[in-house]
Amino acid sequence: MFLRLAFLAAMAVPASAECVNYVSFAKGVTVKLADGSSWSVHREAHDVIRIEESKASGNYAKYVVGPYGVYQTESTRNGSATVSEYHYVRDVPEPVAGMDWTSNVKAVTTKIGASDGDKWREKVHVTAGAAQALKVGACRYQAFGVDIGHVGGPYPTVQHFTYFPDLRFGIQTRITYPQDTVKKAAVVSMTED
Repeated sequence: MFLRLAFLAAMAVPASAECVNYVSFAKGVTVKLADGSSWSVHREAHDVIRIEESKASGNYAKYVVGPYGVYQTESTRNGSATVSEYHYVRDVPEPVAGMDWTSNVKAVTTKIGASDGDKWREKVHVTAGAAQALKVGACRYQAFGVDIGHVGGPYPTVQHFTYFPDLRFGIQTRITYPQDTVKKAAVVSMTED
C-alpha cells in the first residue's frame, strides 16, 4: 500500500511542477501574453515585483517595479529614454476582490542620465472585480481584474491588470487612454525559469 501511494505521489509531481506558485517568483517566472510579448518576473522583498519585457517591442513599459506588480513605483516605456517614479501618499494595500481604494500620487519623469525631471501630482482610483477560476495552460488559478485609473495628471489612463491572489502577483493586460484602448492581451502561460 505504501509503495502504491509513493508511486501515485511521484506521478503527480510533474503535473503540479508545471504550475507556478508563490515561491516560483523568487526564482523567476516567464509570463507570456496573447500579443506575443514575454515578461521576466521576479519577486523582491516586501512583495515588490519587477517585471521586464524580454522582447521590448510592445506598447507597455520595458520594465515596471512595484508592490504586487500592480502599483508601479518605477517604470520606463519602450522607445522612451525616460524613467518614471511614483510615490503613493498612502500605503498601498494588497489587491483583494471587490476593493475600492484611492490615493494621491507624486510622480516625476526624468530623462535617463539627467538629474531633474518633470514633476506632477495625480490621483489613482483602484477597483477590483470578483475572483473567479482562470485556466492558464494546464493550470488553474484564482484571479480577478484590477483597474487603476490615473486622474488629474498629464497621462489620464486606466491600467487593467489580471491579479492572482494566491501568487500575490498581477500583470497589466490592457491599457485604456481617453481616445482608445491600445493594447489588450490575456495571460497565455506562466512558467518557472
